[in-house]
Amino acid sequence: MKDILFVIENLSYPFDRRVHREALTMKKAGYNVSVICPAGKDRDMEMFSIVDDIYVYRYPLHTNAQSKIDYLKEYALSMIYTFVLSLKILFFKNFDIIHIANPPDIFFPILMFYRIFGKKIIFDQHDLTPESYLARFRNGKKDMFYKVQLLFEYLTYKSANIVISTNRSYLKTARDRGKKKNVWIVRNGPDMRYFKFSEVKKELKEGFDFLVSYIGIMGVQDGVDYLINAIDVFVNVLKRKDTLFVLIGKGDDFEYIKSLAEKKNLMKYIRFTGRIPDEPAIDYLSTSDICASPDPLNPLNDHSTMNKVMEYMATKSPIVSFELKEARFSAGNSAVYIKNNDFTQFAKSISSLLDDPAKRRDMAAFGYDRVIRFLCWERQEENLLKLYESL
Repeated sequence: MKDILFVIENLSYPFDRRVHREALTMKKAGYNVSVICPAGKDRDMEMFSIVDDIYVYRYPLHTNAQSKIDYLKEYALSMIYTFVLSLKILFFKNFDIIHIANPPDIFFPILMFYRIFGKKIIFDQHDLTPESYLARFRNGKKDMFYKVQLLFEYLTYKSANIVISTNRSYLKTARDRGKKKNVWIVRNGPDMRYFKFSEVKKELKEGFDFLVSYIGIMGVQDGVDYLINAIDVFVNVLKRKDTLFVLIGKGDDFEYIKSLAEKKNLMKYIRFTGRIPDEPAIDYLSTSDICASPDPLNPLNDHSTMNKVMEYMATKSPIVSFELKEARFSAGNSAVYIKNNDFTQFAKSISSLLDDPAKRRDMAAFGYDRVIRFLCWERQEENLLKLYESL
């Protein structure tokens, strides 16, 4: 089996870092690789391109999903486009394995269709979709839509030959909720051949004494509003005017986050970069005195491994994070952990850590060593290659 079809729905390729790393690993191992994904809004917009000798088929997805009905429309379009493109690839290039990433868990009819014809299915579970639903709408109600998400997740488990989990919490869910035995852990480590500490560039601080950075998606569940509230406390309660905050990334909540910062008169101390290439992002993180991981405690975040946490570790940045089980497993002593989603304490911890350079150096050294030794992609791809060999 040497032909793989990767399927993504919620991000474009190669913007999806994890799938990009996986696809490159398999291509280098001698597999033929194709990808189906939506086109991006401000990048990856071509309907077809070849990226690193990987054939990428994209489809237009111009919905701006905010409500449950919007999501239903988006998912219906994605199902149709993905099935049609998969038939096209099957006819012209063929594939033996479908490696499908979530969220969402909607493609099980397509997966079951291809299993009839002997195709192998790998379910790469990036998120717990039922918990994502609760976090996305912040109502905590396990209503009919939540139960449907549980059903779809179960059917996706059942359609897969192998499940990939990003951590032990997800592995436990796959075994308990999905009744799957063939589960492998492949973590979200950064590829240290490309994403690692560069050098400190003081000009990025724009004359401020300190730099605090955030990188990642800015959606409802990502907690960037908690960070804005923490910056408000830092500036207006603790009276610290010596620190620049750089927020890298975009998402559904981007405009709301900016308006919240403007409303609190914080724009003098915050720079919103939007999505930027890796090189300037690495420069910001490498120059940062602290990096922030404001994902709030909820059933999704507590069980999820955040890409940004290990990217902070890879760029020698000490971290302030809310108390999350998997964040603590990843970061260990390279982070300070704040309980109860307390953004006031988040701000105070940033302040006290800025005033303790020796502690910051120790935290940064611990994190950098841990990601090199255990968590980086070079370690994770060994498991990925083994699980493919097992097919």
